Amino acid sequence: MVNALESISSVAEILDLLPAEEMQHMKRVGILVDCFTEKLLLCDLFNECLDTHKYFGRAAFYHDIGKVWIPNSILTKPDRLTKSERIIICDHPLYAQKLFTQIRQGLISGIPEYLFQLAMDSSLYHHEWWNGNGYPYGIKRYEIPLIARITSICDAFDAMTSTRIYCKGHSHEHAYQELKKCAGTQFDPELVSAFLLMRPDTAFYFNA
Repeated sequence: MVNALESISSVAEILDLLPAEEMQHMKRVGILVDCFTEKLLLCDLFNECLDTHKYFGRAAFYHDIGKVWIPNSILTKPDRLTKSERIIICDHPLYAQKLFTQIRQGLISGIPEYLFQLAMDSSLYHHEWWNGNGYPYGIKRYEIPLIARITSICDAFDAMTSTRIYCKGHSHEHAYQELKKCAGTQFDPELVSAFLLMRPDTAFYFNA
């Protein structure tokens, strides 16, 4: 995989290397982010994103692009990951940072300029926690860009409710309760409250 990436010059080529299951997850999260953000704006919440909100879903699609540097044997492993494998997985935002540096330098093409900052923020910071206990940078609260705080909730919701090779999906209700439980620690509590109130059109996005 590493050797294959050395000759790559576009984001499209990178995405082609990801397992189909990962691509489907990224698409679902992008759709859910788009839907949730639209509902936030309709309710006149979080006006800080008014200028760029229409791009949030498209940008959030790239949130896991750093996983292309994670061996497929780990990404598609049907059993529980070992401690060392989990550590490797947790490096994917750092790999994304390297990728976006290469994009900024013009070495890799494929992400439009209007999406660049949003896509980078989503991919670098979606595993940061509201209380500062996330990774890879340990930032907290409003240090975490809004798109990353939204992506974090949608990513977790999809991870909990989708059947993957290594686990069976939980019900939506289970996921809502888990989000509520982690509000104020892992997730922005105000965003979780809005997500639970709006329950943004989750019925259709699983078919993406």
